[in-house]
Amino acid sequence: MATLDQIKTGKPKRLGADKGYDAEAIRLELIKRRIAPCLIRRSNNSKNITKIELRERKYCQQRWKVERSFAWLNNNRRIDRFMEKKAKTYRGFCHLSFIKHYLKKLAK
Repeated sequence: MATLDQIKTGKPKRLGADKGYDAEAIRLELIKRRIAPCLIRRSNNSKNITKIELRERKYCQQRWKVERSFAWLNNNRRIDRFMEKKAKTYRGFCHLSFIKHYLKKLAK
């Protein structure tokens, strides 16, 4: 959670994550920091769903858009393998990857 303290652009209102982060300690820490947890529950986690989770469920359902974007990026070997030494160059290749993806969609 130290990373959340280092964010300089303002605190997020909600934080979404997959089932790997489904832990009660993480949920409580986020609530303590006034961040709504949008953590997908594991199938073996049968605890009651809180009011906050019910209210934030609609935002959790939008997470697939982010996951899809990462999948598009990972289709490019250079980005998937982190071959670039500088972050600026890596970011440039990420932009090129999205441009390539959307140009293919426009060409259809």
